[in-house]
Amino acid sequence: SGSGETLALPPNSTVGDLKVLVQKTFRQGFLRLVTEKGHVLANHEDSLLAAGIQEGMHLTVVAQKPKVAATSQAFAVWCCGGDRIATWGEQCYGGDSSAVQDHLK
Repeated sequence: SGSGETLALPPNSTVGDLKVLVQKTFRQGFLRLVTEKGHVLANHEDSLLAAGIQEGMHLTVVAQKPKVAATSQAFAVWCCGGDRIATWGEQCYGGDSSAVQDHLK
């Protein structure tokens, strides 16, 4: 939409902290953070420092449209190009993807 916001976090914050703040600020749950150099901030556990985020830096927020798939007793949600898939429901119908989560990227 071309809107912008100035956000502030404590110096010891993580990429995950930043993503949550951005999600709340823009009221958008499915998004991707991209640096000025085009690097996607994918590791939520990285500190802002380790991710190369500095005070005054501009980031681009890309809203993503979630996709949903369902069986008779389970659901999955993901975003194309996203970094994870969430599943829930009856395990034998696909509701538990924990054993293959690393392959679903």
